[in-house]
Amino acid sequence: MIQKQILGWMLMLAMTGIGCQDQLTSVSTGEELPAKLNASRTAGEVSVNPYVDTSTYINSDFRFLNPAQINKNRQAVGGNAYTEVYGFNIPEENRVRGIRWNTDDETTSIWRPQGIAGFSKDGIRYLLVSWYAKDDAEHKGSRITLIDISPSSATYLTYRHILLVQPDIPAATTAYTQYGSYAPLKVHAGGIAYFKGKLYLSSTNLGVRIFDLNKLIEVSTGDAASDKCGKDANGNLFAFNYRYILPQTGYHKINNANPFSTIQVNDEGNQLWTGQYYAGSADASIAPKVFGFPVDASGTIQNSGIVTVVPKNSLFADNHAHGIQGVFRKGNRTWLSCTGSPSNSYGSNARLARYTDGADNTVRYRWPYGAESLYYESQYGYLWSLTEYEPNAGAQNGSKVNRCIFAVDFSKYE
Repeated sequence: MIQKQILGWMLMLAMTGIGCQDQLTSVSTGEELPAKLNASRTAGEVSVNPYVDTSTYINSDFRFLNPAQINKNRQAVGGNAYTEVYGFNIPEENRVRGIRWNTDDETTSIWRPQGIAGFSKDGIRYLLVSWYAKDDAEHKGSRITLIDISPSSATYLTYRHILLVQPDIPAATTAYTQYGSYAPLKVHAGGIAYFKGKLYLSSTNLGVRIFDLNKLIEVSTGDAASDKCGKDANGNLFAFNYRYILPQTGYHKINNANPFSTIQVNDEGNQLWTGQYYAGSADASIAPKVFGFPVDASGTIQNSGIVTVVPKNSLFADNHAHGIQGVFRKGNRTWLSCTGSPSNSYGSNARLARYTDGADNTVRYRWPYGAESLYYESQYGYLWSLTEYEPNAGAQNGSKVNRCIFAVDFSKYE
């Protein structure tokens, strides 16, 4: 969860909060605004607008790459070091994998990781992690990280940050120079999912933004122009200090299901599931929901057969599952990564909660402090998640690092 706006401000504007999220969509594909000012309760029938193709801005004069062609320039840390971060409380017998970022990424205060997804390509297993920018880097918007997690690979545990961009050019900027063609995507990037070569990003108030991972673009200027973005009159590409960009290719606006805090593909591979984040204190009167949106073979989200589930959780006074940061769906069960519980469990107020449709309560397990989204790697039976806080960021971790990526044996939680 990010810093909360003060309660008085929230009440003055008569809006509900979304805890983990700090930004909401102001226009169809534009930047997102502070959520405490803009979040609204779900009302009316949930529906999905037709897919909007936004890819025309990259249809000419760009050369595309795929993930295998990306030069990964940073080294993560494997082994058991991930268990040493603050609030890591998974029982030893349930742990299967873990990763720590390099020192810079583990401690940076201007970027925070949120979403996680994964895929395999040409025999290499990859993880994707989404981040949002804050403070001095806020103008840079959001990014994803591509990580090689195949132990036999020559680039094992190397990774590269990639800037997310979109076609709406801001009218004016003060923190940097903005050229044409593309601009930073200023969203919270709370959750991501991978489906048939596409990246699906939960966009707090809009719905789902879509990116084609075979349309990565190399930016030759790189570190030489950290205060510029876009394509200038001479055709030079800029992306601050990033070597690669991933352009948004389209989106679906989804009605009456916001705020979208996370997204993931279900185990059957025919639905995208999203969750709503509402805190159990400031938003105790709201019953958070999770939604299943059918997708066709091409990955287009359908406007029929939408499933709504209202998970229960007796840890909260109203018996609803508040603080939803991640979601995974298999059969008639939903697994939820939830934070903000009023009770502490082995150094963390987070829980992994398993909810069966129609049940009166969830089954709950220990889950690390600051835990965010979920991703199920079915080939190995791994349930992946990640934690977000740098030192001196969370309410509890103080000067200690909380940030890591980890996987558990999913069979222990079924």
